Amino acid sequence: MTTTVGRFISFEGTEGVGKTTAIEGLCQRLQAAGIDYVRTREPGGSPFAERLRAILL
Repeated sequence: MTTTVGRFISFEGTEGVGKTTAIEGLCQRLQAAGIDYVRTREPGGSPFAERLRAILL
C-alpha cells in the first residue's frame, strides 16, 4: 500500500497584494515539476458561494 502525503497551502491578504500572481506562479512550478495539485478558492465552487463571493468582493 502506498501512502501519499499532501500539503495544504493558503495564500491570504487584502486586495491587490499579488495573491493571484503568486498562486499562478506556484501552480506553474508544480506543473513543470510534474507534481499534482488542486487549486481552490473560498468562498467559491458552488452557485451560492459564487454569489456570496460577488457580494463580498
